[in-house]
Amino acid sequence: TTENGAAYEDTIEHLSESEREVTGLIFALAGYLVHDLHETVPFMLLDSLEAIDSDRIADLVEYFADYADFLVVALLPEDAQALDEEFTRVTSI
Repeated sequence: TTENGAAYEDTIEHLSESEREVTGLIFALAGYLVHDLHETVPFMLLDSLEAIDSDRIADLVEYFADYADFLVVALLPEDAQALDEEFTRVTSI
């Protein structure tokens, strides 16, 4: 809404694919916290985070490590480099 009271609407289809992915991720993670799912579902799996830069991924992982007892994050090697060494890494199976 503008200062003159004009309202504008848009649809999610006008966002790029990566913008939609990040928006969906934010809503999902916010719901996980708001509804206290970490108390009943102590496991979180994050994958396909390539739309977010390495530093923000590291911040996200560090933040959610305080909530999810079991946090598994699938990352590209260059994104994983931004994480602290305190996190256990699995590089091959």
